[in-house]
Amino acid sequence: MNDPFIPVPRSMRLWGALGALIAAIFAVWMFFFPSLVPTHFAWVAEPRLAQAFIGAGYVFRTLFFLQFVLVGNWLRIRWTFWGNLAFTGTLLLATLWHADEMNWRFLVAHLWIIFYTFEPVTMIFNAPRSPEARQSHLTSGGPIKPWFRRFLILEVGVFFLFGAMLVINPQWLDLRWPWDLNEFDARIMAAWFLGWVGWAGAMAMAEDWDEVRLAGLLNLVLGVALILALIAFRNEFDFGRGAARNYAVALAFFTAGMGFFVWRQERSRPLKSQN
Repeated sequence: MNDPFIPVPRSMRLWGALGALIAAIFAVWMFFFPSLVPTHFAWVAEPRLAQAFIGAGYVFRTLFFLQFVLVGNWLRIRWTFWGNLAFTGTLLLATLWHADEMNWRFLVAHLWIIFYTFEPVTMIFNAPRSPEARQSHLTSGGPIKPWFRRFLILEVGVFFLFGAMLVINPQWLDLRWPWDLNEFDARIMAAWFLGWVGWAGAMAMAEDWDEVRLAGLLNLVLGVALILALIAFRNEFDFGRGAARNYAVALAFFTAGMGFFVWRQERSRPLKSQN
């Protein structure tokens, strides 16, 4: 019996192509043109470590959007829906909360708020909504392993805690963060934490590995991008501070854990899916 196939609408492919282009531009800007960020970006994103975190996040977002261009079956990327609403909703909340700090004299700020208003709206109205799109499941990847599910639940809880704290009380978290944390950057960075609450939650509730396989791989992409940013900008970190060491340990733990469980899931695929 073949797995069900729900095609990704052409409108979502165009949405993904535009999103990938914008995310790639933001990633390159944060990593390679830091002097232009305070003066020409949507807001003054500083210090350099905040730029590195956001840049790594947009490496992930570039590949996230490319799924919609390259993957034909909606059931393989259906996991993206609720997490993306959490991600974009947090970014829009941060933007409106700190509207007086935006660089409105430059076009980028206007494009930013337009994009993060209409990105989720466009996704909502273009995602497949048929009963088959909501209720169908793949069977080619095998079930999610129990300890993987527990790991994902841990990720949901930890990421929700830090994401919520970054939004609600960034001043308190500033003393426990590996770099100086201003309120605007904190609430922007919260988007990646709260987005992964939705995405990891979707993985934990999935019935088949192939429905969330790309989520696992993209979680690894984000983790590796953040680790490489940590290595590249290690001179900016004060590892004498406990927060910097804790950040590095937590990053290594969640990345290595995801890598281990992705490997386990791939090794235990049903034989019919390996032919």
